[in-house]
Amino acid sequence: MGRGGLNTARVLVCALMIAVYLTSSKSVKAFELFHTEVRQIENLLNTKKYAEADSTALLLLEQALQQQEMPADTFSSLGQLLQDASRFEVAKAIFNAALERYTLEGRLNQMGVTLLQLATSERHLSNYTNAVTYVRRAMSIAQIERDDLLKARLNLELGIIQQEQGEIEAALEPLKNALRYFRENNMANEMSLSLLRIGEIYSLLNQSTLAHTYYQDAFDSIQSTGTPKLLGSIKTRMGELSLKSGAIKQAIQTINEGLTLLLSTNDVGAIAQAKMLMGKAFVESGEVAKGRALLQEAMQFASSSGQTKLMKEGRLALAQAYMKEQDFELALTEARTGTIDARKNRDIRGQLSFLSLQLSAFVSLGEFKKALDVQSVIQQLREVLLDSENKSAIEGLQAEIELVRQSRTLEKLEESKQLVLAQAERENLQTTLFWSVSLAALLLTFLVWSRYKQRQQTIILRREVRQQTLTLQEKNQELERAYKTLEEVSLRDPLTGLYNRHYLESQLPGEIRRSQFSAKQNPNNNKSKQDLLCLLIDIDHFKRINDDYGHIAGDKVLSAFAGVLKEVFRQTDLIIRWGGEEFLVVCRQSNREELPELAERCREMVARTSFDIGLEEPIYITCSIGFSLLPPDKEDDFDTAWKRTFAVVDYALYATKLSGRNGWVGVIETLETPRAHPTLLDTKFDFPGSRVATSFNNVASIQWPDTLDK
Repeated sequence: MGRGGLNTARVLVCALMIAVYLTSSKSVKAFELFHTEVRQIENLLNTKKYAEADSTALLLLEQALQQQEMPADTFSSLGQLLQDASRFEVAKAIFNAALERYTLEGRLNQMGVTLLQLATSERHLSNYTNAVTYVRRAMSIAQIERDDLLKARLNLELGIIQQEQGEIEAALEPLKNALRYFRENNMANEMSLSLLRIGEIYSLLNQSTLAHTYYQDAFDSIQSTGTPKLLGSIKTRMGELSLKSGAIKQAIQTINEGLTLLLSTNDVGAIAQAKMLMGKAFVESGEVAKGRALLQEAMQFASSSGQTKLMKEGRLALAQAYMKEQDFELALTEARTGTIDARKNRDIRGQLSFLSLQLSAFVSLGEFKKALDVQSVIQQLREVLLDSENKSAIEGLQAEIELVRQSRTLEKLEESKQLVLAQAERENLQTTLFWSVSLAALLLTFLVWSRYKQRQQTIILRREVRQQTLTLQEKNQELERAYKTLEEVSLRDPLTGLYNRHYLESQLPGEIRRSQFSAKQNPNNNKSKQDLLCLLIDIDHFKRINDDYGHIAGDKVLSAFAGVLKEVFRQTDLIIRWGGEEFLVVCRQSNREELPELAERCREMVARTSFDIGLEEPIYITCSIGFSLLPPDKEDDFDTAWKRTFAVVDYALYATKLSGRNGWVGVIETLETPRAHPTLLDTKFDFPGSRVATSFNNVASIQWPDTLDK
């Protein structure tokens, strides 16, 4: 080669090196730019600028797809970042891009993990069909790669999906399989999460003892090493269990502990879930306005992040809060909106929940014709749900066959990769293909047979549905008669069988007017049977019974206590379960001078009655009583009369407890002439004077609540 040829070769080599350098430099700059954008998105999420974070992420995705320079692992990290911030729609788009890259690169393990991440996003958006499809695709990869860890994580995700779909018992098997693997491999956080989800299932099955055991095991296993996010989630679920069992104060305390832990993690999804539970607890405790505010805050987050399940739970709780406030119109509005949303999402169980609330609201409003119409729709939806479950069984079988098909496809992909490395495996591939085709033929035969059997079962079920429809038409007439008695049922406390507040509110105005009219007719006759007497009775140290013996024992005590009150008071007296361990009695056509005798008879009867709670020995309890003439001032209108009377008996009850419990304090009557030395009770309620009676030594020995501030 001549000198000219050598110079030409040198020039070509230099040009090639410069081109390689420029290309490499461009790739490095693009990579650094992508990482800068990812950090910017992370900062936006931390400052809760979610809309800006979403748009920035989608713009970055579009740029990366056009330039083909962003690594698949960077896609995956960005998707996980968005998923942790509950931005599931955008996370799905990012994960799909990562899956496409991993597929082109033939990285099976990363494909399986990304499919699992996609399943999690779809589950949070209540797209359960898509979620199950992703899980099954990932499971086929895990089986080929013999990745037991991925299998366990997929079993955990599948169990959660089935639980949220309402397939409660079916969800237990994959969850327990996941738990077994995590326990054998000492994976504390994953084991705790599995225990938590199993506990949730037992809670849904109303097996509170088992649920609490699993929750406690989940908490204990990571108490010293776990993340605040998981510890907070467990605490909120324990609080929810306390709420279901009626321990409202304990529920609020436990949920608040969980919420405090979650607030330190900035996990907005888990925080919204905890706030929704706290809202429900506040509603149950009587702080309805405070509870409503938390529920609406959780619903606002659910709406912005597209979390249908959280939105449904929040709306259900909000409608129940309005029912508790007896604002039936607003409850109906929320229930109707929830029904429409559930219908759009094809959520049959959600429709049934909201329709049941509509049914209760119509009954409370006395619109029994509309209630009957809603009941008819509920029955039709239950039949649709039955058909849907049969269809799901068929689709499940088809999914299993699809899983085998996908497994065979992935096997071929893996073998093709190895074929490039070694042509000698061609014969092995042909053998595998033969058996795969044979297996597919066998499965196809099984599918045809299964479809035939399923068709036979469907025919039988339809025949049964027709028969049930005929009987339903006959029972509709019975249902109309039943609704006439439904009013009375809705006015009784289900545990004790006593009347509830609604019944008192419907009866009390007439009773007060009758008593005031009689008093005006006989203004100077204080010994006639024309008075209304009000007694507020509270079981002493009832919380100890729940703490020491359990809530079931507490329920037994409440039921038996109601029986004692029925023995003490007349059938014509109104005996009301006021709330918790408090009972209110209104004695009609009585004399005010009988108040001390009635209170003492009640106190003495409770103190000497043995209460059977299922142990070898019964327990004994005492009670505290506050009482008053109703109303204390005969000139008050109904609203003023009742509010003042209840305030007086509540104040007297508190004084009884401060004075030592197991006794009574009350007002027999108010005086028209001012007293020289008024009591604290007179001063508080602006009475000129009053006749106070007590079971303690004397009136001077009463410890009034106001003295605590002095």
